Amino acid sequence: MNPELPASMINHLIEKVKAGDEKAFSRLVGMWHKRIYNFAYRFAGREEIAEEVVQQTFIQVFQKVSQLKDVASFKPWLYRIASNCCNNEGRKIKRQQRLQRERVETSWDDPDTPESLYRRKELNQLLLDVLGMIPEEQRTVIIMKEYEGLKFKEIADALGESQNTIKSRMYYGLDAMRKILSNRNLSKEIYYE
Repeated sequence: MNPELPASMINHLIEKVKAGDEKAFSRLVGMWHKRIYNFAYRFAGREEIAEEVVQQTFIQVFQKVSQLKDVASFKPWLYRIASNCCNNEGRKIKRQQRLQRERVETSWDDPDTPESLYRRKELNQLLLDVLGMIPEEQRTVIIMKEYEGLKFKEIADALGESQNTIKSRMYYGLDAMRKILSNRNLSKEIYYE
């Protein structure tokens, strides 16, 4: 669930939160804040929206944690709440104001020269722009899978869909991105650099 602590410790922490332990809740927020922020930022592309999503997510976690039946399913449950908060925030903003900046770390074979750093930043921005052009359901799956590292089963649990539906959204989303890049005549430049 979280690389810093074993699952049994996280489960114990969640049980304490369910019992109303505010210090345990603060620790839980500290453990997951960055991941939920990154998820929301990749979804919306704006810091202020990501912060709002984080706040709304943890308010709902605090309010609904007693409803969580299986603490082992905390991670997908948390991402489902975050995803719903992203969708709610997304409805509040104008479509043309999305995906402005990105903090995605990409691993590259070439050294960190000014040119390669600039090229990475441009590529990250391009990928964010293209992500913003595909349907929301597909974008959510791609972000959860590729950026957050969730497994298809975890994504399916988080979104309340079947794994086949999630895999289809992933396939169609990646295909749509490829077509957008192809229409911009950029696919060869990205794939063969």
